[in-house]
Amino acid sequence: MKRFGILWGGIFVVAFAGSMLAVHELDATAGASRPFEEPPYLPSATFLRYASLGYNAMAADLMWIRATQYFGEELDRRREARRSHQGQDPQKRERYKFLYPLLDRTVSLDPQFMGAYRFGGLLLGVVGRPDEAIALYEKGYAANPDRWEMPHDLGRLYYLDLKDLKKALYWWSIANDIPGRPHYIPRFIPRLYAQTGQKEIAIELWKEMLEATDNEWLRNTVLRELKKLGVTVSE
Repeated sequence: MKRFGILWGGIFVVAFAGSMLAVHELDATAGASRPFEEPPYLPSATFLRYASLGYNAMAADLMWIRATQYFGEELDRRREARRSHQGQDPQKRERYKFLYPLLDRTVSLDPQFMGAYRFGGLLLGVVGRPDEAIALYEKGYAANPDRWEMPHDLGRLYYLDLKDLKKALYWWSIANDIPGRPHYIPRFIPRLYAQTGQKEIAIELWKEMLEATDNEWLRNTVLRELKKLGVTVSE
């Protein structure tokens, strides 16, 4: 039975890979005449989970390859459209609209595929689809609540791209409580409290950090931040 399962799993992988390559060849031969609204071959996540016969991670890898191929193809089309229309892209809003479905199927097959969440969310943000990036990150956090990466990346997206300091604070506060998070996260938390008008909380957090460390660089950083908030601490 084990050999039988391996055989059928191998058949699935070969067939699935073949379908991806076939679509890629059709895209290449169609060139500029291929309608932009035509979706790539996109089986449902449910179908893929059943069809993979337990080889979900392998199927996720193949879907991830297809997602990155699709991104590259759309990037090339966008550049060509800009050249053809003196820098204007008449179908800009339609670009990359299948990127999220491809990424969603990838992580549905392998919910622990952190690279797909992180790099995929970054791509969605770069191409102007922040709502889809948020959906992908939140799905990753729901599937991996013990990993710091998703709340960290959500905080980064809200802070840098969307300028939503309250939501950035919310997600970075979650990331701060998860082991392994980057060392700079604790310093961002009180700064965001100060920037969102919660000065008293910021001061208390800086003071706690000052009492908990003997690192000279960090102590000087904390003292500078407290001084900005009008608090002088005697050494």
